[in-house]
Amino acid sequence: MIELVIYALLAAFVFSRLYNSLGKSTNLNLNKLTSVLNTSQSGEDVENIEDYIDSNDKNSIKATYEQILQKNKDFSISHFMKGSSIAFELIIKYFNQGNLSQLKPLLDKDLYNNFVEKIKHRKEVHESIIVSIISQKILEIKLVKNVALIAVYFLSEQINFVKNDKGDVISGSTSTINKVEDVWQFKKNVTSSNPSWLLISINYKKADDGKKNSKHD
Repeated sequence: MIELVIYALLAAFVFSRLYNSLGKSTNLNLNKLTSVLNTSQSGEDVENIEDYIDSNDKNSIKATYEQILQKNKDFSISHFMKGSSIAFELIIKYFNQGNLSQLKPLLDKDLYNNFVEKIKHRKEVHESIIVSIISQKILEIKLVKNVALIAVYFLSEQINFVKNDKGDVISGSTSTINKVEDVWQFKKNVTSSNPSWLLISINYKKADDGKKNSKHD
């Protein structure tokens, strides 16, 4: 009986963490996951944004962050980072599967159309299995009128390989773990009641950004 109680408490704890991390969504279907990047602070203390920045222009990023807070006092950078890491894993997973219906709620229209073309014309299947996200930092935040654009650098461990139409592995390895660098840019109208952010580009790169980027195309 004691063991059953312990298992029940653990299950409740795991469910609670999952519920909170998905922006109060308990349905893992991406059709219901448009709030994956819900970033409201819910009354939390003021955050130290420097903990999340990897840039030589920290002052500019902090100033833009303050401008966003003026337009939306509930914006939370920590919630955004958690949500973006979830989106990173899910978007890669569903792109590999060619699951456009699941991708659509998380992608900007232009990027979605780009994905449609890539999936439609690919003869080989590129698989990227996320082992873990090692590092995740903000490279840039811009605010254009009411639209916030945030570029996030991801360093992850992945298993990458390519299959032919018969399912045979023709490149890469199903067991070798690679370190992969990506820069993803997300956008959102910060005055909108819609809580979701959209991915607008992969490997977004500023003109003066010297980071070496990798592929997911």
